[in-house]
Amino acid sequence: MTFESFHKITMGELLTMQASGYADKTFIVTGNDRWTYAGAEKQAAAVANGLRGLGLQPGDRVSIILPNTAQYIISIFGIAKAGLILNPINVRRHKDEVALRLAKTRPCALITNAEHLPMMMELRATLPELKHLITVDGGEGSIALDDLLKARTDSPLAGGKPDDVAAILYTLGNSGNPRGATLTHSALLRNAVNNAVALAATPDDVFLGAVPFSNSFGLTPTILSCAVAGAQIAPLPVYHPGDALALIEKAKVTVHHGVPTMFALELNHPDFKPQKCVTLRTGIMSGAACPPELVTRIREQMNCNLLLAYGLTEAAPGVTITRLDDGPVTATQTVGRPMEGVSLKIIGPQAEALPNGTEGELYVKSSSLMLGYWNDPDATAQVLDADGWLHTGDLAVIDPDGPVRIVGRKGDVINRGGFKIYPGTVEMVLRSYPGVKEAAVVGVPDSVFGELPCACVVRAPGADFSAEQLIAFASERLTDYAVPTRVLFFEGLPRRGSGPVRKDILRERVRIRGKAWKFGKNIDTDAIIPARHCNTSDPRELAQHCMEDADPSFVKKMRRGDVIVADTNFGCGSSREVAPISIKAAGVSAVIAKSFARIFFRNSINIGLPILECAPAVDGIAEGDEIEVEPATGTIRNLTRGETYRAEPFPDFLQRIIDRGGLLAYVEERIAEKS
Repeated sequence: MTFESFHKITMGELLTMQASGYADKTFIVTGNDRWTYAGAEKQAAAVANGLRGLGLQPGDRVSIILPNTAQYIISIFGIAKAGLILNPINVRRHKDEVALRLAKTRPCALITNAEHLPMMMELRATLPELKHLITVDGGEGSIALDDLLKARTDSPLAGGKPDDVAAILYTLGNSGNPRGATLTHSALLRNAVNNAVALAATPDDVFLGAVPFSNSFGLTPTILSCAVAGAQIAPLPVYHPGDALALIEKAKVTVHHGVPTMFALELNHPDFKPQKCVTLRTGIMSGAACPPELVTRIREQMNCNLLLAYGLTEAAPGVTITRLDDGPVTATQTVGRPMEGVSLKIIGPQAEALPNGTEGELYVKSSSLMLGYWNDPDATAQVLDADGWLHTGDLAVIDPDGPVRIVGRKGDVINRGGFKIYPGTVEMVLRSYPGVKEAAVVGVPDSVFGELPCACVVRAPGADFSAEQLIAFASERLTDYAVPTRVLFFEGLPRRGSGPVRKDILRERVRIRGKAWKFGKNIDTDAIIPARHCNTSDPRELAQHCMEDADPSFVKKMRRGDVIVADTNFGCGSSREVAPISIKAAGVSAVIAKSFARIFFRNSINIGLPILECAPAVDGIAEGDEIEVEPATGTIRNLTRGETYRAEPFPDFLQRIIDRGGLLAYVEERIAEKS
């Protein structure tokens, strides 16, 4: 299996090629239904003909909002065969997030299901280019996929060229603003081959399709690598650990790709038994840092020779990967070596090249890099330089013998009095302590040192160690300035889905610092957000009018991170949820009051707005005072006056909701745990 076999074809031609060589071999299996390579090829060609019959032309975009299904896979190849551009969107995206991505992509057609059809019918009014809604299970106002498959056109399929754009995959990156990485057929297939080679994949393998297909890691290392190998794929529509274990056993899965959270949930699930995983041969773990002990558990209990990989959507996505024959240190504590066709270098703060063994920003050059961000040259220029190097924003060390260690994000570096602390290095040490389930390190403001490292730790079930014990452990293994000055314990760490820890949210939970703005008694929801502005649910619009009837100039004079301090009964009046939403969207980091109206109190908790009841703080703080708040402990410090106050602690279950960033995130996590 070489590059030469696949880099001169398109994704659509890949399926045609494999249908010729593996015509009667099963490609997709869902429940009792199976699609052979020849059958999938026939249906993909029908999808392509149907889309062309609707009037779509090469280069037009087609979005997909579906769970992981056989129809998803077939649609991907059909879109490619028609010379169209794929734009997958995660089914868990909020309507506003979907709208933003569609507005940027401007698709001519969208493939979805009945569940998401009402949302798409609503959004369609704002998307003039979106002419066709196609549903896999029918629905009024849409074209049924089965009907599309019956369509015929005399126009020959224009599958495009290998260097044509095949997909627009959105990523948030550092900005929080979605950017569409444009990837060619060649880039995606080269990367797919790399992954298949690393896995030593064969036609006898069965891939588990657990990572969302809308994700680059779900598209390339899962679907495309499976097709490159002539193997079989078993899609899992919605991820639940119990369902994953059942599918591994039923489909006799041999290759499991997932993020660390997936593997941990499966190992800790009540239904887990090693015999359920006897067919597993290998897998790839990516998407977040993985504790070495988890790798060991997977290998020992799941019978799985796990590979650790690193990548970015902008790189299609694979950049580095461990090898099946790597030693224990490389296999568990690094993300491996560069894939074929990938070059790496480490760059210092003055744009200077650094030698191996030195920490700095990782730059990547490869034949699988994106062409740029879709219709966003300014954003492209920020990450892709004139020499073709992608500035990843990740801090890494290339060990002298070649393996790469990711130590953190560029924006996450903690500057303690001039000493640079890389959180990834500290987190690795903390995770090695017995009983630590999760660990994340963030910088918190300090008047003397600028920033100090704070460790946010989740204990494993049954573990009972103190902050002092963990600090002592770290002191023996880290440079003195890198040792966390504080350890806070959490029930769980905030994440975006199953992805990395949301350190932006975590910093807010650990420490807030800003100017105080004071308000009196009985500030009602009409004063917080006047009813005349409640004809929208857009947080950005609401933010512009926050506190308008209490202080018309509030939004203009406050700064993001500032704190509202109020007297009794803050948030009284109507029960409208937009009141705390407007406060949070305006950038207010916390509200301190003597008391809150009951409904406002719960609405704030539900959206993850930190609120604290503390009468002494309200009496002691004057407008303009610089204050510091630790929501996790309830500590309030008046830096201007040198006073410290203690807020009333929340009940444990409310604190867990706040720690997770709101009720929705909390419920999603609880569902995953119970599953």
